[in-house]
Amino acid sequence: MFMRSSLVLKSAGVCALALIVVGAAATKSKETEGADAVPAVSAQASPTPAGDTIHRNLALQPAASQFSRKTGRRYRVNRGRSLMTVVLSVGGQSQNAQIVRSQTTDGERIQISLADGRPLSWSREEGASVAGGRGTVAERLLVERLVFDSPDQFVLAQLRGASYFVMGRNVRPDNAGENYSGPLWNIVRVSDAEIDEGRRPLSKWRLYYINTATGLIDRIESEVDGERIVAEFSGWTDVNGEKVPTEISWTSQGQRLMHYRLANFSHFAQ
Repeated sequence: MFMRSSLVLKSAGVCALALIVVGAAATKSKETEGADAVPAVSAQASPTPAGDTIHRNLALQPAASQFSRKTGRRYRVNRGRSLMTVVLSVGGQSQNAQIVRSQTTDGERIQISLADGRPLSWSREEGASVAGGRGTVAERLLVERLVFDSPDQFVLAQLRGASYFVMGRNVRPDNAGENYSGPLWNIVRVSDAEIDEGRRPLSKWRLYYINTATGLIDRIESEVDGERIVAEFSGWTDVNGEKVPTEISWTSQGQRLMHYRLANFSHFAQ
């Protein structure tokens, strides 16, 4: 459960949400299986051509706008693409994957290529897709975690009409004590505007915990069929002016569901 240092949270429901997050944060993630074979994060980047910024309003939501300025210019590059090589660990099995996030006028399109050959994708028009179809619930969850539990979607969801609401400012654990010196968070709830059942995410909302000291995301909460899922971010790194997380660990009720480790990141204009 969380409390603010100077303000009271706006709803008791947030306190209940935060209690689960504290429990998840206390759970120590195991090392990713096969992670020793992953090289250190490297990067390439192409300079943005003059005048190649896209004409779209990224200042619709102040929290997202501020975060975008903190994490780089990749959201404003016309037809820009981000390419990530990662190692995913799901159910004790690890495999390499490549993720391409391509900018569009109303957000982005994501393509995910797994080592086992499954082509996964997401777009506003189609929602989560597996080999051109809807896929299983487990496959859709995998796609949606990679798509929505990300700094990019916190910024770009505003372009497809998602609503943003600040649930609390300077939030800290309720049991922090008088001498608490740990992180404080601004908690922003982002609710998806999609009404089509086929395209709507399995979790209709997410809570983004923005560290007040760093301005970066520490964790993201979502809920599917009553199950609370927490994505913990760590190892943020600066790659040619773009800040990206190097590790993300998803847990539910103290059990790790999935782990992401970044091996390579690059961003360039198409």
